[in-house]
Amino acid sequence: MKPIFAKILDGKTNDTYGIKVVDAPYFGTDFHFHEECQLVYHIESEGRVMIGDSIANFGDDELIFVGSNLPHVWHNSKQYFSNLPTNTHARSVSLFIHPEKILDTFREPENIQRIKSFFQLARRGMKFGGDAKREVSQALVKLLAETEEIGRLIGVLEILKLLCDAKDYQLLTSPGYTNNYQLKDNDRMDKILKYIFDNFNQDILLSHVAEVSNMNKQAFCRYFKNRTQKTFATFVNEVRIGHACKLIAETDLQISELAYHSGFSNLSHFNRFFKMAKGVTPKEYKKMLVGV
Repeated sequence: MKPIFAKILDGKTNDTYGIKVVDAPYFGTDFHFHEECQLVYHIESEGRVMIGDSIANFGDDELIFVGSNLPHVWHNSKQYFSNLPTNTHARSVSLFIHPEKILDTFREPENIQRIKSFFQLARRGMKFGGDAKREVSQALVKLLAETEEIGRLIGVLEILKLLCDAKDYQLLTSPGYTNNYQLKDNDRMDKILKYIFDNFNQDILLSHVAEVSNMNKQAFCRYFKNRTQKTFATFVNEVRIGHACKLIAETDLQISELAYHSGFSNLSHFNRFFKMAKGVTPKEYKKMLVGV
């Protein structure tokens, strides 16, 4: 699916920063990007997240900073969209910051180099942990309660300082990632990604996905590689390996069962792709998690 260019702060009285709270059955599923940087604290929800060329699982209590014009989507697991009564819920707090406009608030250019460097680094997406996650998420929740404009601005700057000082973070996209998406084909990539995220644990035929995208197989492969900077097979296998890691952490399934539930029909293929993606075998990965 192609990301939609979203206008976040246009038309707002304050077009430098904004706060958004989501409290809903599930997150919106549009793959999109925007000029504003976005700090997201996920309080409750789980599924798969795609940021640039990075694909991973997400869960409760996660803090991620998405840089300017970096495509992203959080796609909830299937049960969030079912009609069955469940306890699933999606709650998050987001702080949107327009990088150029926040930098314009500083009169002395020499005082903003650290923030400029941080915004540049954030173009790869950043996931925070440890003290940084705790302190920033607390500051973000505190910002929600602030009613005066001067207090909110101070709160935003305090959060930026915490982010610039943070050492415990993981960069999400590959170093050479660039946003190759075009606005004219957003519906197509939406359909493709949603189909993959909903059906990765089944046999996904290239011909079927090409049909979903209204393209022939050859054109689809070129299109998908150009947009995601991955082959279709690599992309699907990365989604499957991410799900396998979640199952290893949360269940006692045997390796063969993990492979089957993650969409692999061949155990040797599963072991090979897992080691390529994680650098260790599934058994070694499980031992690392339990500390054996």
